[in-house]
Amino acid sequence: MTAVAVLDALTREARLLRAKLRVYDARIRELEEKHRMSSDEFLAGFERGELGDDEDYFLWWSYLRARATIAERLKELEKEIRKLQGLR
Repeated sequence: MTAVAVLDALTREARLLRAKLRVYDARIRELEEKHRMSSDEFLAGFERGELGDDEDYFLWWSYLRARATIAERLKELEKEIRKLQGLR
């Protein structure tokens, strides 16, 4: 596989990850508005066991974890993309 093909594949993957981030961001914003608290406030209360067992809270927590994982992967991809672009 050539560097150009790899760059194209990584660029497509980065575009997909950005789209996933937008979806998670929207879901997280909806939960912040519904429960009238920021995600930081939510996480602090959730991790201390102060919020109870509402299904929304478990979804919110999973959305935040997924978003963090995707953001980290995107950061790695963008680093590789910059390296490959430097080879052109």
